[in-house]
Formats: sequence, C-alpha cells, structure tokens
Amino acid sequence: MFQTGFLGTNASFITDFTLLAEIIFFVALCVGIVAQRRGQYKLHDWIQTPVVVLNLFLIIFVMVTSFMGQRVVSTLPQRPGDAYYLVVAIHALLGLIAEGLAIYCLLAGHKILPRKIGRLRYWMWATFAFWTAAVIAGIATYIIWYVQTPEVATAVPTQSDTAVNQDDPTLANTVDAFLQNFAFAPDELTVTAGTEVVWINQDGAPHNITFVDGSVASDNFFNGESFATTFAEPGSFLIYCTLHGSPDGSGMATTVTVLEDNAENAAIAAAAPTPNPVPPTPTPAPVVPPPPAELLEPAAPEQTVVGLVSFFDNLAPSDSVAVLLNGIPTSAAGATYEAWLTDSQTNTVFPLGQVQPDANGRISLQFTDADGRNLLGLYDGFQLTEEPQFDDDPTPGTAVFTGQQVPQALSHIRTITVVSGDAPSAYGLGARLQAEELLRHAEFVQTAYDLLSIADAQRHAEHIVNLLSGAQGEHFGDLDGVHGAQNPGDGFGILPYVTALQATAVTAANAPDATNAIQIHSTHVVMATDNALDWATQIEEAALQILAADSVGDIGPSVDTITQLSPLLLNGADTNGDGEVGPPEGGIFTAYQHTQYMAAVPVVGEQ
Repeated sequence: MFQTGFLGTNASFITDFTLLAEIIFFVALCVGIVAQRRGQYKLHDWIQTPVVVLNLFLIIFVMVTSFMGQRVVSTLPQRPGDAYYLVVAIHALLGLIAEGLAIYCLLAGHKILPRKIGRLRYWMWATFAFWTAAVIAGIATYIIWYVQTPEVATAVPTQSDTAVNQDDPTLANTVDAFLQNFAFAPDELTVTAGTEVVWINQDGAPHNITFVDGSVASDNFFNGESFATTFAEPGSFLIYCTLHGSPDGSGMATTVTVLEDNAENAAIAAAAPTPNPVPPTPTPAPVVPPPPAELLEPAAPEQTVVGLVSFFDNLAPSDSVAVLLNGIPTSAAGATYEAWLTDSQTNTVFPLGQVQPDANGRISLQFTDADGRNLLGLYDGFQLTEEPQFDDDPTPGTAVFTGQQVPQALSHIRTITVVSGDAPSAYGLGARLQAEELLRHAEFVQTAYDLLSIADAQRHAEHIVNLLSGAQGEHFGDLDGVHGAQNPGDGFGILPYVTALQATAVTAANAPDATNAIQIHSTHVVMATDNALDWATQIEEAALQILAADSVGDIGPSVDTITQLSPLLLNGADTNGDGEVGPPEGGIFTAYQHTQYMAAVPVVGEQ
C-alpha cells in the first residue's frame, strides 16, 4: 500500500486501487439497476450483494484509516472553508448514508430484515442517489488531495474571549506580531488598551497563544495562519506557547504590556520596536560524505563506471547534488564539459554548470538549487556533454558520459525522500523533521526537571508521546489532563514514519530493477531504523513514566533516558570513534541519508 500509485498522481497504490474499485462498483450498481428494471431479479441480487459487502470492507480498512490519518474531524472546525477537508467530510457523510441504506436494502431484499418500513424500491432508489453523490464527492476528494497542488491555507484571525465590542470605533488599532524561529517577535510587546494583536505563525511547526492567567487559550495554528486577541484593559499579560514554552517565562514566552489609551501612551507604544516578518531560519543539514562509488556496477559489460551523482540536503530536502567523476579526459581544443541533470519521464534537462577535470582526470562539483527544490524528485539521470567553449545554446550537446537511475526502485525511494501517499510528508523526511521536534521537547523536559516543575515536565512528556505515536497511536491523547491532547508534530507519528521508511526501503531493494548499490544501502537503512525504533520505544516508555509520576523527585531516571536517547534517535552516535556515524550506529538521519545514497546515479562511459 506504500507503493506509488498507477494513475500518475501523488496518490499511493492503495488509493488508486480504491478509486478504481469505487468506479467499478458504481458501474456494477448501474448494471444491477438495469437488470432489476428488466425483471432479472436474481442477476440484480448477484451483482448488488458483493458490491455492498466489498464496499464495506474498503470503508472500514482503507477510507476510515485515511480519514483519521488526515485529522479531518479535528481540523475541519478550524478550516470550515478549506476544500481539502470540506469535500472529504461531505464524501464521508454521503458514503456512510449510502452504505447504511445499501446494507438495509441488502438485508431486506434477502428477507433477513422485514420490509415494513415502506416499499423497498424507494429505499433502493434513495440508496442509488446517495451512492452517486458519494462517488462524485469521492472523485472530487481524489482530485483535491492528489492531483491539485495545495496552497498554504491562511486562517482568518480568530477573536479570543477577551475581545471587546468591535463596533467601538476606538478599537481600530491593530498590531501584527510574529511567531518565528520558536520565539515571539518582538520578545516583549507594548500596546495601548483596545489594541488588537494578531500573532502570525512563521514556523513550520504549530504554535498556540496561551495566557498564563487562563483567560485565553488558542488552538494550535500552523505556518501562515494567525490568531488574534484584543487587549481591552491595561495591565501586564504573560503569554506562552504550551508546545514550546512554559508559564514561568522560559522557552517560547512573552510579555504584553498594555497601557491606558491616551496620546502620551500611544506615542510610547508607537516608539517600540516593530517586528519584521522574516521567515524561519532553516536548519542546515549535517555534512555527509558521498556514497561509496565502489558499490556501483555498470548496466552493460562494455561500460565502465566513472563516478556518481548523489543527492543531499543543504538548506532544504535534497536541494543539492554532488558530482564526483574520475578518469575524465581533457576536453578537445575550443571545447568544454558541461554537467546536466536529466529526467527520463519529461525529457527535461537542468544545467549544473561548466566543469573541467583536474590534472588527474577528476571532476568534483557541488550544486545547490537556489529555489530549494527537491532535485531527487525532479531528476533521475545525468549527462556530461562536450560543448563549444563560448556556447550559449541552452540545450545539451553530445553526451560523453551519462547516468540513469532505475525507475521501479526509484519510485519507492522517492516515497521516502520526496512524497508519500498516506502521510503528511515523505517517510524519511517526515521522520527526520519530527525527530528534530522531539529533540526540542526533550530539552524542555530536562529544563522542567531542573526547575523542579512536574507540571511542565509532564506537559512536554505528553508532547513526546504524541510525537512518537501519532494521532492513531495507542498512547496518543491528553495524557497530562490539562490542555487537551496536544501534538507539536504533524499527527503521523515518528514510530509509523520509521516503520514505513524501513518497509519502503526493503520494497525498493526487492524491485525487479534494483541495483547492487540500492540493495546494500537498503540493508544500511534497515540497520539504522532498527536502532531508531528501539530508541523511540525506550523514549516513549520513559515519557509515560514521567506522566505517571506523582512528584518531580520520581522522574530523574526517566528524564535521563529521554535526554540521552533523543539525540541518538535523530543522529545516532560514533560509538567506535572512527569519526563517522555508520549504519550500525545510526538513527533516523543516517537512515534518511542512506536512502539518498540508494538514489545516487551511476555515471558510465564506453570502455
């Protein structure tokens, strides 16, 4: 079910299969209706009965899981006008009504239930009408989820419980503030009474606005979304994000000073620093070596491997490539070499620049895409062409050395590094991002323990458990019983991400066209993910022990476990002291890195 779908969209195999099955079911229903109208009642029963039963299985085992995984129930009230959630909610409602009516008609038709509710044919026509509407809504859901490119949703600023009458013309003053780089900007804010403050989330992670006095507590809101409240009375208000801060002012917290509304104080507030809406600072990826070229094999005996093109993260996922070639002869007089990325599906090319071998015939080139695009998802091949020295032709010339990654295995690798069918992010990338967030909360737990705050330690322990298990996990929920079920992650869960990452790497290695290098690096991914799953399980157990504790004096060993294992979960450890974190020592980042190694393109030339 984790494989890429067969309809050429962003959907997974199981999603494409479900769409095709529902269309076939609908056609079968139409045929059954024609049979019924012609008096062929047995044929009608033979058609309709398996359709209703098989559709029920798809609802239970596929659609409900997808519906819950996308957090439609919890997100729709926050985004009632968002087609992404609205259309699927309509589809789910229509589908449940249609299936319920169909089950009644099936049981009544076979005389298992009585037909005393009215003429059965009216119920059958009602079933067909709802089924038709559900199919249309299902196709619309598929198009919105997997065909269209989603836009970043911007929520309308939400007025808090402290808001006063907005019809009062004296309350027209609005100030924008920002949540960026896991801090409030500005770190302290001064306004006059009656000012509306709109907090805009600039980070990739969710945040919330919570007043220490309990008067305001927003839901989590995401990148590009905002939350607004009006300060009606003078005073000093302590505010924090319950996901990344504490009511004692540590972490992500701020103070808003509200002055009386008069001309003198308005001048003071106007003179305060104005925050700049800067985007969050990207987290540079660790420097990683290129994959070993000796694992590569030529596709044909007459070819020889001269090097490889590998993908790595700089400031964005797989936004960079490293080209390492050996044994390249000097270009002809008046000519030069130029490197290109290629895509076999669209026949597009992308120039990496002109290159020349050194005295030893070696070419080394690193390139980072200025727009931060995922190059692994866009290109699957490489060319080194010979061009005139002052050539301005934007198309490649004669290819001297070429490389092409195998398509079937690559489709699975991209599920880990580029896009996934059933998760908010690609499996490897999602696991890495969520592990980075967990590491932040491990530090919060340690800080709370140092400050002897059992409440803060348990709050962030809840965040850790929910990050690990995901919204469908056994332990997910409001574990500290204070703010509701809080999840600073994307809802899928580190454990499901890592499990899917491992399974997909194995699937790629078992693809018919998988190369020796892909198979070997797949075993490396399995090693690192085995480590990650073990560490994640221990971290979850420690966090649950903190949540069950009665006092801060009982949580020391559990805090130590989380503090020690959280960095290992993400980055592994160089236990043998060789200066590198190998697969047997690795965690999530090592597994992700070796998935990128699986996608490295071998460059070959004729012998």
